[in-house]
Amino acid sequence: MAVCIMPNLSYGQETADTQAIRALMSADQAAWKSGDAEGVLSLMDEHYCVFSIPKVDGELDFHGIEVGATPEDFKEFLGDPAWKGNPGVEAMADTAIDWKASHQLARIDVKGDYAVAVSRIEWAQNDTIKNVRVSGGWESLWFLRQIDGKWKFTSAVGGISSWSDEESRQ
Repeated sequence: MAVCIMPNLSYGQETADTQAIRALMSADQAAWKSGDAEGVLSLMDEHYCVFSIPKVDGELDFHGIEVGATPEDFKEFLGDPAWKGNPGVEAMADTAIDWKASHQLARIDVKGDYAVAVSRIEWAQNDTIKNVRVSGGWESLWFLRQIDGKWKFTSAVGGISSWSDEESRQ
């Protein structure tokens, strides 16, 4: 009986849409890492923007939500000849070595041509000044839409939760 029911359960199973959204996130991270500004912009809807939510006493305060970056901001930032991807790597070179990061989508919910996803970004690096390995990360909320058969990011809420070793040491 259980074998007959199992194929009908869809919780946690990958669909073509969730696979395409995971591929979109991978392409986005590869474009940022390689400094491919056109590649980054091509994955965003033309109206893409990022929102930020302040925290009050450690809790998200949705009354204070703000537009953090508009499409024009991204075009200006990514169009700057000084931008090469992985901004700040040179600045960190003296104090941080063996920097690693991973990006994964922890949850994806698709409804027709619309989707919402939660990403988990984790990082770790050696701090040569303090002679320790530090790590941390954050989760972001992504809104997506399928346009002409391709998934695109429409907006994001950055840093809905965050953590680091440095915070726990203070």
